[in-house]
Amino acid sequence: MDDTDSMNGEVYVLMLRDFVVLKDLEDTVRDYAPAAVVLTASECDQALALIEGLDRISIAFVEAGAKAVAAARIDTLVAARGGRIVLLGDDAEDEWEAGNQTSVLPILLRPFSSQTVERLLVDLLGRPA
Repeated sequence: MDDTDSMNGEVYVLMLRDFVVLKDLEDTVRDYAPAAVVLTASECDQALALIEGLDRISIAFVEAGAKAVAAARIDTLVAARGGRIVLLGDDAEDEWEAGNQTSVLPILLRPFSSQTVERLLVDLLGRPA
């Protein structure tokens, strides 16, 4: 069992390839929810392993399009743990721009700021920081 499963706080999983953006997003999430467990991965396989090891997730930020998330079953795994997914990155934006997004997953469009991320978290979780 993962140590995070015995904790009562929120759990976030961040999967982004760009280290700088990953760390910026991690800092923003930690500012929003200081008591939260924030797990990071730079590859889909790492993120899947993290998710599979958890009992619950608040939100997973995933650098991928909706089609890739569904193909990797990330959407199913996160939903089974009570969480929500936020898509970001080139593929998510390309699907959004083409009108080909096959799901209703929120997309964090670039450029985004800490305030944009915090507003999104408030909208998804229904509580202010």
